[in-house]
Amino acid sequence: MLDSMIDAGKIKVEQNILTMLAGDNPTFRLIPAYRFVRTVDNAPDSAGLVGKFKTEQELKALQAEVYMDSDIYQDVAYQADPGYIAEEITPGEPDKEKPGESDELSKYILDNLL
Repeated sequence: MLDSMIDAGKIKVEQNILTMLAGDNPTFRLIPAYRFVRTVDNAPDSAGLVGKFKTEQELKALQAEVYMDSDIYQDVAYQADPGYIAEEITPGEPDKEKPGESDELSKYILDNLL
């Protein structure tokens, strides 16, 4: 879907940033994620994941295993559609994917350059 919108000149995608080429050109951060569709083999959904979205970072924190369109969590295999969650970027907003980076930069400047 994104490819057809790019080809039509409706959006621009650079790295993980999507910009709408209409109106005031809103910009979105694309975060890799999965939508849990169903359990494989009709196993019980003990974790309650079916119908929910989880980012790759959330799945890593849960120690879930991801392979193509399958996720395994607590010994239950799920069919999961890969995609993205789009998070609007407000101008001047710090990059949420790199928490603490500005603090680390400030500390480096204080410790080494001043």
